[in-house]
Amino acid sequence: MDSIVKHVGRKNNCTFCGVFRRQALDRGAMLVEANKIVTGHNADDIAETVLMNVLRGDIARLQRCTSIITGSDGGLPRCKPFKYTYEKEIVMYAYFKKLDYFSTECIYSPNAYRGYARAFLKDLEAIRSSCIIDIIHSGECMSVKKDIKMPTQGVCTKCGYISSQAICKACVMLEGLNRGLPKLGIGKVHRGKGKEIYDSMLKEVQLSNQSSMMSLNSSTTSLHSTDSGSHNNKIDTLNRQIQNIDF
Repeated sequence: MDSIVKHVGRKNNCTFCGVFRRQALDRGAMLVEANKIVTGHNADDIAETVLMNVLRGDIARLQRCTSIITGSDGGLPRCKPFKYTYEKEIVMYAYFKKLDYFSTECIYSPNAYRGYARAFLKDLEAIRSSCIIDIIHSGECMSVKKDIKMPTQGVCTKCGYISSQAICKACVMLEGLNRGLPKLGIGKVHRGKGKEIYDSMLKEVQLSNQSSMMSLNSSTTSLHSTDSGSHNNKIDTLNRQIQNIDF
């Protein structure tokens, strides 16, 4: 993250961290053949996420951010067992049980968008102590109309990772870093320079796939040709053997 922050700055670095961390968790879980990922998100985290998704108008994430289990339709579901547990309760438990835990936050988090949602939530909690659970409950009660088009889950055409777009966010961000355009993956990529680079990435992937298919077809044709020649040789040998038989 230190090297990324040097290129991106301290404003949008959490976006990179979140995208890369989630993909690293999934890939690591697949390597150890895990069938579920359990995270330590607590009630404070989920309430903050609800607020952030409301402020961003992110309907897709707002619908699933309060679920205890997400991704059950895919091969690797995620579980949040501390959904209704306050952050301070977890810290108190760890303190009295003398458990090791991280008491410091990331040095880059103060400028994160989530930090403003957290500060707002703490101000609300000072006025209404139940606001965290109330916000979670509100998120659980929200529903999306049936005629609203929602993103569908697929796979990235470049790396094969789960994605709702043709090219996943991680690949777009890496491409931006490699091209010296670190903010390419921040926000929408269907406008201006971002759209040009995104379209060029799609073309590269399509050309690569076409080349792979041509190579596969060529190998298959060669294999069929070899098999056909071998089959004809066997028939010729059998005919000669029949001709040599003295009836």
